[in-house]
Amino acid sequence: MSLYTQLQQARSEEDVKDAYIKALGLKGYTKGLIDIQSKEIWFEAKHTGRESSYAMFTQLLHYVQDGINKGEPVPPFLAVIDTEKAAIMKSADVLP
Repeated sequence: MSLYTQLQQARSEEDVKDAYIKALGLKGYTKGLIDIQSKEIWFEAKHTGRESSYAMFTQLLHYVQDGINKGEPVPPFLAVIDTEKAAIMKSADVLP
């Protein structure tokens, strides 16, 4: 089943996360406060397309700042995903 089809059938944020994990073949990830977290990329996920990418990145950047404050490594990429759109940016573009 294609990513598009899986997203059209998604009934929850967990379905959206699982669809992207499968489509991207992510390994070594965790799901938690940061919706999908790996050494390479952090994702903020939403169930529907109602939230703007800007709002989703803003939420994710709060987690980035928290990680920086705790001395944790920040991955090279940040992404936001939902059933209608996806966006990615380099962490270096937003780090102080």
